[in-house]
Amino acid sequence: MTPTRFVQAVFYPLTSAAVLVPLVVFWLLTAFAAWGGVLGLFLMAFVLIATIRFLMMVLEARARGDEPETPGIEFFSLFGDSWNLFPAALVLLFAFLIDATGDAFGIAWATVVSVIVCTVFPGSLAVLAITRSPLQSINPVTIVKLLERCGRTLWIAAIFLQVAGWLAYLSNALPSMLASFVQMYLCFAWFSLLGSLIEPYGLFDEVDIPAPRQRSADEISGDVERHRINALGHAYGFVSRDNREGGFKHLFAEIEKDPDPVAAWAWYFNRMMGWEQNRHALFFAQHYIRDALKHGEELAALKVAMRAQHADSQFRPFRENIPALAAAAERHGNTELAAVLRAM
Repeated sequence: MTPTRFVQAVFYPLTSAAVLVPLVVFWLLTAFAAWGGVLGLFLMAFVLIATIRFLMMVLEARARGDEPETPGIEFFSLFGDSWNLFPAALVLLFAFLIDATGDAFGIAWATVVSVIVCTVFPGSLAVLAITRSPLQSINPVTIVKLLERCGRTLWIAAIFLQVAGWLAYLSNALPSMLASFVQMYLCFAWFSLLGSLIEPYGLFDEVDIPAPRQRSADEISGDVERHRINALGHAYGFVSRDNREGGFKHLFAEIEKDPDPVAAWAWYFNRMMGWEQNRHALFFAQHYIRDALKHGEELAALKVAMRAQHADSQFRPFRENIPALAAAAERHGNTELAAVLRAM
């Protein structure tokens, strides 16, 4: 990494609106929570949950060379994705190891353990971002493979982590609001730097993760269900903020990766029809019908069209799909729907 890229990575949280705005919001919320007494402790917990999740998004986005998505209300939820909360467990584990070593063997050995932690921690988080697997992030074999692949630059993150920790400690001498901002900024800067360091290696394609044990059909089905629930919740976060395009773009990408795309279209449509406002589901239905016709799923397309028509008589498929849908309705004996479609 060149000095220029290093400076860009460290100051990225201040130069990118996609990161700066959440950073300021989280900082203000933590400051407010610190003044809130007992209730503030609850707010602080939810803010920390959202902050940790977003930090992992920053790391992953920078490792891919992308901008992170805007965090939504779902980031504050205890449910949903849990892998991106695992950094908190890692920090607690490593802090315990350092503290226990200091109590048992003195400050010198605690310093040694601290240096080892600062070396291992970046690799562990990188593995977590790539695999989204907490187990893999503490797997020594996987971490060593990653360090072998990009250890020539990852040492920068290890050194910066120690420097950032030292600066965070010194910042306690500043006024509390300023100190909390400096400390939060240093966290964002380090995650940005770590992602930027591993981005050139294309690790999302190259890290070899051992194959998991064979799982039962029920386990696989449960995983798919949970993934769809998380994906729909994430999309709803966009839609609820008047960004339907972003929400549906996320869903369409998830459907492409789904092990059963045909079932995924039906699952998302059925769930969206249960939303308070079904206009979003009807918009989704237009895309569902187009995809079903494209893949020869005429019956599925007709069922979606009839259900959408029943929900809203003004529903219209995409204009370019109406002739094919009307012809399919006639072939399957649904002359009433065919007549409605031809009259559009």
